[in-house]
Amino acid sequence: MKALLIAAALVAALAQTAAADETVLRFTPLAQPGTPPMQFYGPWADKVNKAAPGALKLDLREGTTIANITNVYERVLSDVTHIGFTLFNYVAGKFPLAEVGALPFIADDSEHGSAALWRLYETHILDKGFNEVRPLMLIALPQSLLHLAKPPKSLEDLTGLKIVAPTQLTALSVKYLGGTPLTIPSPDAYLAIQRGTADGTVLSWNPYQTFKIGEVTTFHIDAPMGTAAGMLFMSRKVYDGLSPAAKHALDANSGEAASRAWGKWWDGDNANGRRMAVSDPKHKVVTLDPALRAKWQKKIDGAVAEWGKTRPGIDKAIAEYKRLVAEVGAGH
Repeated sequence: MKALLIAAALVAALAQTAAADETVLRFTPLAQPGTPPMQFYGPWADKVNKAAPGALKLDLREGTTIANITNVYERVLSDVTHIGFTLFNYVAGKFPLAEVGALPFIADDSEHGSAALWRLYETHILDKGFNEVRPLMLIALPQSLLHLAKPPKSLEDLTGLKIVAPTQLTALSVKYLGGTPLTIPSPDAYLAIQRGTADGTVLSWNPYQTFKIGEVTTFHIDAPMGTAAGMLFMSRKVYDGLSPAAKHALDANSGEAASRAWGKWWDGDNANGRRMAVSDPKHKVVTLDPALRAKWQKKIDGAVAEWGKTRPGIDKAIAEYKRLVAEVGAGH
């Protein structure tokens, strides 16, 4: 009996030691419980946890209670949370070159764009922006398109239309197509269109259902107008302090393959939103014929040129990103 008690005490002591050695990292993907993105983030956190039991545990925090898109970068750096999701355009001036992943008419989908963006990161062209943080995955989100309350007078341009555009790039795209961009947050686009303040919005199909855009728009011009790029990330300080086992668990589930998988998930979700609109008889989804698409691209190229004026080194980053997207697309 005494031997059994000693053995039990030893097991308990070992368990306490293992628990004491386990690093717990708060993971804040900014997705609400039950929403589609959790279909990716939940399984990813589980894979990391299974890769290093006793060494690392991700404490998944759904929602925006401890961080939101406007403050998550600083909250990761201050250890309020440890792994977060952000878009580069929300961290003003920090990642000017990494935003190449948001450019239109380069990557046809998020899977290839995200893989190419990771390869661009590995060239060290983007190093200056990442001095404080270590990206675990990089994302070039699916391209945004134009959702309108009613058909425009012409597909040639957007003259006379007031359009909610959530980023500098999409706002410039609207401007160069002749429209008036409105600096209203994307979640508020529904009310702006409903009240007649706006004629439409620039968004991908991903938030089509979440933001209820289909309730206030009926005409959709499926042409790339720019998007947003971002990352799952942690501070370099926290990463450097992890045990070898914990680092291995993260590294094994990060990088190009993980970025590609993340992009593939967003592509699937984007396709679901498009299918909803196409299958609804009250909605019309149009694509531009080659000649009209070329006209739109020429105008949007002007928007990209203006966007790049405040980003030293952007031409080199764009050229390399284009090369890498082609490389990924060719299966290399």
